[in-house]
Amino acid sequence: MSDLEITGLTLSYGSTRVLADLDLTVATGTIVAVLGPSGCGKTTLLRLIAGFERPDAGTLSIDGRVVAGSLAAGAEKWVPPERRHVGIVPQEGALFPHLDVGENIGFGLSRGPDRAGRIAECLDLVGLSGFERRRPDELSGGQQQRVALARALAPDPAIVLLDEPFSALDSGLRSEIREDVRDALRRAGATALIVTHDQHEAFAMADQVAVLVNGTVGQLADPITLYRHPASLDVARFVGDAIEIACDMDVDGTAFGELGRLQIAGDVPPEGQRVVAVIRPEQVAIDPEPRRDTGGVAATVLSTTFLGSEARVRLGLESGRTVEARFLGTAVPSTGAAVTVTIVGSVPVFSSVEINTVQINRAATG
Repeated sequence: MSDLEITGLTLSYGSTRVLADLDLTVATGTIVAVLGPSGCGKTTLLRLIAGFERPDAGTLSIDGRVVAGSLAAGAEKWVPPERRHVGIVPQEGALFPHLDVGENIGFGLSRGPDRAGRIAECLDLVGLSGFERRRPDELSGGQQQRVALARALAPDPAIVLLDEPFSALDSGLRSEIREDVRDALRRAGATALIVTHDQHEAFAMADQVAVLVNGTVGQLADPITLYRHPASLDVARFVGDAIEIACDMDVDGTAFGELGRLQIAGDVPPEGQRVVAVIRPEQVAIDPEPRRDTGGVAATVLSTTFLGSEARVRLGLESGRTVEARFLGTAVPSTGAAVTVTIVGSVPVFSSVEINTVQINRAATG
């Protein structure tokens, strides 16, 4: 069963196309992160789901009921926000300052004998039992976000929408609070859609991640698949640091370029085809001995950056190309050292036709 089904969703503001023929399905009890750069349409998508915007085309269903779009008989359907059974957690919580915590959580609940019990249950879900009488200005930023989540969960909505919910928190608190929020959503069995431009946040919280590219979903997959097997060059670039190497496909199904011979992940292009390989910095292995019998290529250490848990090393290849390696910060090579570089594991490749298309799309969108 799916709590959210979107088909062909399209919206423009004047002559600017924001969403274009977007499809997305979110299964019941699943947490999906919508990931993409600023201005790609993430918040617009949430506003369409909530009912704050009307689409130009497409169909949107929540809990098996069409709330926007065309019905089978051809008639147009539109359900206003208050009847969509959607919970919303805005960027900064937006608690009512004149109401205490309990009153904030119970704001959307009908008054009755079960109201106090539901408020206590939601507070327990977010780890704030006993905070009913606190005022919002007596809470930390993280506590306010958890109260906002409890308020969204209180009416038992079909889906919960979270719009950059941790953007106002400092980096140390963000990690702690997002784990608390993720755990609360799982305990509640909630179906959730989280909008973020932070890859680490999306990967840490979501069962699946939808990457928006040119107004549509470029790929929907679990975080591991998304990172290791991106569906396009744009997706590969956005979900992590990417070293792009032009290569030629060889007869044995490997690709050969500036970083030596590369094993291919996924479908293997035909021999002789020109491709671009996407290599993650942690796949770049450094041998302190300058030798070629490993199948690697020679490089010179240009600079090193020690970050405690990891080290980043900038390498100069014989071709003049500069690449970055990233590994555990236990043994950092010296600047100026001659080393051998090899690539560990398989890498995805993309055709030169796709590369040109991506460049054209980027130029068109500015």
